[in-house]
Amino acid sequence: MALAWADNMLAGGSAPDEQLKIRLRRSFTDAEIMELTYAMGSFIGYSKQLIMLGLEPESMPVTAVPIPS
Repeated sequence: MALAWADNMLAGGSAPDEQLKIRLRRSFTDAEIMELTYAMGSFIGYSKQLIMLGLEPESMPVTAVPIPS
């Protein structure tokens, strides 16, 4: 369930559909959802900062996706 939540966050940050929220609430409390979301958001943000600064490991494959205008 946590992986589905992470996939939704990584897919562009769109609002999750109702079914995903219902399934998530079956598995986690509101406090756990908040902690999970905060942890994933922090990791996603830090990883983007490292990539922008050119500090990712050389062996890590990086795919550049243009920002929609």
